[in-house]
Amino acid sequence: MNQRRITIYSFIYRGLSAGLTFVNSAIAARYLPVALRGEYQTSVTYSSSGQSFSGGYSNYFSWSLPRRPEDTIRIVQMGNFVMFLLSIFVWLIAGCVAWFGHPSQIVLYALLTTPLSFLFGYGSRLLNSLGEISWLNRANIAQAVSFLVIYSAFAISHLHASGSTKLGWTFKIWLLSWAISVGMTLFVAYRKLGARDAIKWKWSNEEWRGLRSFGTWSSLALLSGYVNYRTDFWMVSIMTMLMTHDRMYSDSIVSIYGIAVTAAEILNTLTQSISTMVFHRVTAANSNDAGAITEVATRQTLVTSTGLAIALAAVVPALMVIYSWKKYGGAIGPFYILLPGLILKASANVISQYFTNSKGKPRTLLFVNMMVIAFNAILCFFLIPLLGMYGASIASSVAYLFEMSVYVYWYNRVSERKGRDLWVIRRSDLQPYMDVLRGVRRRVAGRQG
Repeated sequence: MNQRRITIYSFIYRGLSAGLTFVNSAIAARYLPVALRGEYQTSVTYSSSGQSFSGGYSNYFSWSLPRRPEDTIRIVQMGNFVMFLLSIFVWLIAGCVAWFGHPSQIVLYALLTTPLSFLFGYGSRLLNSLGEISWLNRANIAQAVSFLVIYSAFAISHLHASGSTKLGWTFKIWLLSWAISVGMTLFVAYRKLGARDAIKWKWSNEEWRGLRSFGTWSSLALLSGYVNYRTDFWMVSIMTMLMTHDRMYSDSIVSIYGIAVTAAEILNTLTQSISTMVFHRVTAANSNDAGAITEVATRQTLVTSTGLAIALAAVVPALMVIYSWKKYGGAIGPFYILLPGLILKASANVISQYFTNSKGKPRTLLFVNMMVIAFNAILCFFLIPLLGMYGASIASSVAYLFEMSVYVYWYNRVSERKGRDLWVIRRSDLQPYMDVLRGVRRRVAGRQG
């Protein structure tokens, strides 16, 4: 299957993933009281931050495989050793916290789900490094499909349960859906690796040295990247609580703003198909070729995400009715403000892969993310008291503009290529879309004939 066709299929799967995420979010929004849905989404963000942390170490193994295919078994065995032990360690912590600490459901289920997100991230990166994009696409929707099927059945059969019961089972089904996804992803990854030795755990001093340097920096970079994504969301929670001292009101505002974030990040989910395709190619290419690939992919992401943003802007108000306009209609304004920033964020994510996968310098991402987080938090601190959720969305979009500018400047410094080639759209960048339109036109004309 050629690269263009794989990219199209990846885009379709990403669209399906975004759609399923939206549907799952809508079901939870209608089924749970507003404040309790805010608790659920907060727990999800905590768990996802854990996935970002472990993803840095997973990145070392997926970065090594294309560069040293002769050491595949040793790399994977070391990956198994590290990732499974890390997961077991966090589960032990969760057990101790549950036994001695009596934590809230937000904390408990975040701790229980985090190790599953570790293992899913590891398995999906193995598939990506092996070039198994078709299976990676299927793995990326497994959790959402599992949650949709099980949660829909539960919600229909328990319409009149109490709020606490609904929230408890929402967490349990979320945990189960991750377990199903992890099982499928690891099973396929080990099958594609071929050798029985791929499932063994084995320590390697050589891989440990690489993991300690590259993996630690990559982990910190990804974790800070996730914090970068969630700074506005968490600042809304913190600032609202500080201003009102009303936990129920704060959770309700967080829930409404969370809907705006979820809807806007459909854009990021869709454009990740381009990042997925670039990952393997940039890792295996030399520096100059990796730069050329990055420039084309970044411009393609700008074009694609702009078109998708226009489509989302037209469609989401109607879709918000599914969520319940009465509960979440206030999310529409912040959603529109977030869209331009996420166009730039999607493109910045592609550029960042040049520094990690080609240059092997994940610390660059960490430094950029820390600057953007501080910038975003300062803007939120001043704008949220003045404009509420609108202030948070303005701060986020301006911060993403700042992030894109920093990446373009730094790329221009270190790549010996022109930074403007990352964002100045060319006629050739529009050609694939024109080809698709011409193909659709020919088919329509043929059917009419």
